[in-house]
Amino acid sequence: MKYIYKLLSLAFIVCLLSAKANAQYKYYTNFSWNTALPMSPTSDYISKYSVRGAGFEWGGFVKPRVSLSGFIGWNVFYQAKGHQTYISPEGGAVTGTPYNYINAIPIFAKASYYFKDPTSEKIAPYFGIGVGTTWQKQNTDFGLYSFYRDGWMFGLFPELGLEYSVNPISAINFNVRYNQSFETDQVDKLGYLGFNIGFVYRY
Repeated sequence: MKYIYKLLSLAFIVCLLSAKANAQYKYYTNFSWNTALPMSPTSDYISKYSVRGAGFEWGGFVKPRVSLSGFIGWNVFYQAKGHQTYISPEGGAVTGTPYNYINAIPIFAKASYYFKDPTSEKIAPYFGIGVGTTWQKQNTDFGLYSFYRDGWMFGLFPELGLEYSVNPISAINFNVRYNQSFETDQVDKLGYLGFNIGFVYRY
């Protein structure tokens, strides 16, 4: 009787392990460090490369090589300009050293196509496209003076990426993303090339 019990227990454990090994992970999260290079016309305001950024993505596979997800990010751009006279959009003028800042928070829906199944292949390149909105705040500081504009913008991005699987449930994600948000009455057009690295957890 003990022998049968042990045999059944062993068979149950083997089945569990086998099921886990062959599981198709349906959902994933991606926590990323986002760096960015401003592109024209944003580079006219700030041209300095930024390493201050983060992102979070949650999604699921609708097919083995197709996923849909939601993404929220945050990028901060900063640059000190030379001594100059700044004329604000409201018409005021100040002379000094301006410090320019941009805070951008994109909130996007994203679809991705993987050229290989990322849950079974060690390396899986992919292409993605995102559509959504970006909140942008531009401000220029002159000593005690600060001029700013902020607002929501329609935006989109194409993305090329690569996932390197560490094990069946985790991976390292590398991607290059061109973020483009369009001009409104409140804020200028925003464009930057993102270079991002993230940790992916599948479940």
